[in-house]
Parts: sequence; structure tokens; C-alpha cells
Amino acid sequence: MLTIAIVCGAGLATSALVAEQVRDHIASRGRDAHVVQATVMDLLSPDFQADVVVSTVDLPPALGIPRISGMPILLGTNPKVTYDDIDRVLAELDEQGGAR
Repeated sequence: MLTIAIVCGAGLATSALVAEQVRDHIASRGRDAHVVQATVMDLLSPDFQADVVVSTVDLPPALGIPRISGMPILLGTNPKVTYDDIDRVLAELDEQGGAR
């Protein structure tokens, strides 16, 4: 199953808010995905695996995981931007043969 990591600085309240909205969006598209909350430090662990990261903090491209800004969801400015990015990345993963 596809794993989407929601990352904020501390991995607590901010990521919980974004995670809930991402889960709702994924469900509205009829998709299954495991949405997990994580910290930046979690991403650096060799045991951590995710197919997509939605983050409210800047992350280095060297992670090798598609990164999407979660700030439009968090701020409520234009969540559609983040949802469109999620849909685009998931479609790209589908074309490449799916998750990890």
C-alpha cells in the first residue's frame, strides 16, 4: 500500500491537522493509502519508508522521495494546490508501477 508521510518540524499537532485533510482527500478519490505523521528526523532514519512526503517545512531534494508542500493546507490559503500536487505525484507513481 502507498505510504504518504506528513512531516512538520515536531511531527505533532501541525502534521495531525494536515494528515487528516490528506486522508480525506485520498478517500474522496477512492484510493487507499497509509498516511503517517513523521518528523524530519524520521525521514533520515534508514528504516523509514514513504512513497510521498507532504511537508510544512523545507526538505532537501537528496531524500529521493517526492516532496509536496503542505503549507497551503495548513494555512488554508489554497489547499487545492497541495491536493492537485498529490494527485499528480500519485498518477506518476501509478505510471511507474506503483509504490515502493
